[in-house]
Amino acid sequence: MFNILLVIIGSIAYGFLPIFVKNIIPYGYSSISIVFYRYLFTSIALFIIIIIKKKSFKINKKQFIELFIFSVVGLGLTFYLLSQALLYISAGLTNMIHFGYPVVVLILMTLIYKEKINLLKIMSALSSIVGIFLLTKIVAVESFKGIIYALLTTITYGSYIIANKKSSFASLDTIVALFYMSLMVSIVFFIAGILTKDLQLLNNIYVFYNFTAISLLCTIFSLGLLLYGVKKLGSSLASILNMFEPTTTVIVSAFIYDEKLTVNIIIGSVLIILSTVFMIFSKNSENEIK
Repeated sequence: MFNILLVIIGSIAYGFLPIFVKNIIPYGYSSISIVFYRYLFTSIALFIIIIIKKKSFKINKKQFIELFIFSVVGLGLTFYLLSQALLYISAGLTNMIHFGYPVVVLILMTLIYKEKINLLKIMSALSSIVGIFLLTKIVAVESFKGIIYALLTTITYGSYIIANKKSSFASLDTIVALFYMSLMVSIVFFIAGILTKDLQLLNNIYVFYNFTAISLLCTIFSLGLLLYGVKKLGSSLASILNMFEPTTTVIVSAFIYDEKLTVNIIIGSVLIILSTVFMIFSKNSENEIK
């Protein structure tokens, strides 16, 4: 029961990520700045952890190249798009649409790696598509750009998930891999910010606190608890418990920003959560057959 509680806490912590970003946006920080500072803070904290735990920083050339590509696309671009989406739509809606990424993983794994499709996978895809459709129905035309940004994150993050399974850096220690990814993203977005003149100086203590929370609470702390849960409970149960993440965002944003919980939001959210549950059960049934 204690292990389950830890995973739930980690999931809830990650669910606050869009809330903290939403807190930063009114202070005029661009999405490029938000990405840069999040991963700068994260890389510094992870560097300290690696030194304390005396882990090896060693990676080969192939791992470096793949880490660079998938960190910029999977982490950097995903967080940039999420930040952009939050300019137009609510935190709860953004995160719930983003959670449709398992369907993208399903499609890519089927097309590229020829994974077999079963009834549960089809139900997962349909649940997610209908759920996202219901969520988009509540958005005004002028805010539809936020929907597009949120939908794009399902592609970028879905690619990142596949990379974690199939790439050469999949064998790396998770903390070390995340350190390199965070460092690479921060460098790339620092350069992008300088070139576009879109990088703001961090000179507000309230914004600083929010970036610290994003890096330590929503990234390192939540990831650590989730990985611990995977080891103790198995990936399936840990993944199901991770459904507290988008649920937390929807509920907390409704209270903090007075965002309305309409019937479409509730039904659409439930369908997206069910799509992930179907996907997990599908993987379990495949493992049993093997």
